[in-house]
Amino acid sequence: MDIFTHAVAILVILYTTGNAAFIPFGIIGAVIIDIDMAYAFIPRRVPSLYLLHHGGFTHSVSGATFLSAVALGAALALSGAGLLPGTLPEGMLLPAFACVLAGAYLHLFLDYLAAPGLPLLYPVTEKRYGLAMFPMPVYLLISLLSIASLAVILLRGPTQELAALYGVVFSGLILISAVMTWQVHRKTRGRSYPTLHPFQWIVIRDEDSTCSTLTYDMFRGVTRERKYEKYRNITPSDVNRYDSLPELRRHRYFSYLSTVEKNGTEITFHDPVREEGLISYPPWYPSVTIRTGDAVS
Repeated sequence: MDIFTHAVAILVILYTTGNAAFIPFGIIGAVIIDIDMAYAFIPRRVPSLYLLHHGGFTHSVSGATFLSAVALGAALALSGAGLLPGTLPEGMLLPAFACVLAGAYLHLFLDYLAAPGLPLLYPVTEKRYGLAMFPMPVYLLISLLSIASLAVILLRGPTQELAALYGVVFSGLILISAVMTWQVHRKTRGRSYPTLHPFQWIVIRDEDSTCSTLTYDMFRGVTRERKYEKYRNITPSDVNRYDSLPELRRHRYFSYLSTVEKNGTEITFHDPVREEGLISYPPWYPSVTIRTGDAVS
């Protein structure tokens, strides 16, 4: 989700629950999670730090909790130094921290609905979780709704009527997307992801030696199927020798599928889903080429 939606969503919740005084803390928690966009240059230079990419460590429960504590501490320090207006009344520290956490966890929940995967349980596991249930037109409608609501709030302040309208429209768009996602799951077998087209989805199937992608139209059914060999000129046991390479781990972390082919001394790992433009996000490292001498014993 975009930063406007994250901010407006927690603002509406805190306002309607009678916690308007804590809205600044909720917004801090909601937006601090995307701080990973500020240091994206680091994982580009150091392959082993791929979890510092956007949607990585900060989008885990542990990362969100850590950032919430750091953000609140920084806000209190700046306020105490007179660099931020206002002070936190005595006894309000825990409620303020709870609101920062609420904003951060709401951010994770909304991204879980929208994203193809987040490492929610890191460092326990790097496995990514996500429903990816918003076709791009619905995603854009949510963004426009949030931007328009934020503009009204900045001009006139929040109101119960605006909060109710935002909640109803936002919930309606989520419900529509959930029904569409359920319909695709009911008609197909595999992992499904929405596309730029409001009624077309990419369905991914992963077998032992092959994998495939289906383009599924909600009105016409399967319109195209693509099959890929997972191993060319190389065996799975040989591939396993390279599993610990940071470049390969980074590639696999962002990939929907992974196929591999060997040409002489070069071994190239591909994600055909992203290479063919079936799904464009995440854009990082759709393929990686290593040499046979790079194997980790």
